[in-house]
Amino acid sequence: MPSATVFFRPEYSTKTFVQVWDSYERFKADYDEFMPLLKGDNSLMKEENVKATYYFLFARYGNNPIVNFDETQFKMKLLSVMATYGPTWERKRQLQESFRKLTEEQLMTGAKQIYNHAFNPSTEPSTQELEELTHINDQNVTNNRKSKMEAYAILWANLHVDSTDEYMNKFKNCFSRFVGDQCPILFEVEEE
Repeated sequence: MPSATVFFRPEYSTKTFVQVWDSYERFKADYDEFMPLLKGDNSLMKEENVKATYYFLFARYGNNPIVNFDETQFKMKLLSVMATYGPTWERKRQLQESFRKLTEEQLMTGAKQIYNHAFNPSTEPSTQELEELTHINDQNVTNNRKSKMEAYAILWANLHVDSTDEYMNKFKNCFSRFVGDQCPILFEVEEE
């Protein structure tokens, strides 16, 4: 009984992310071309973060079909998401790295409050300015310290939300929500 080998490959009515950008170099070329149109500044994000964005997108959406039939419109949509949310993600990433490096002593250090009082100052303080008096008679200082649990809770809250996951979710509207086969698959079967 003759048989035919059938390879199953999903077929979509639009290209997938990988079919649009099969390498970082092509992605970067489009980034360099379109970003000045979107933001007016080609140095919007550091090179390492543009590269990281590509690889995060590749990992999450690589085989997902794009939502647009027009490839250029898809590119503009995706790069506009980068232009809008990329700089914030870049900064949040730096902050999270700083949070991870804090020592226990730094975490437990609280706010310092200094209260000054001047009896009969020679100059009148202004109520609209933040200028300090040049002469004081009395000073009271309060140094606050957090408990270890409070310090860890604050750190946990700041590290709990992953900035990269939040950033990648911004791109979901660039990809089709229905990832099943969109085109019929035709194959030939040999008959006896």
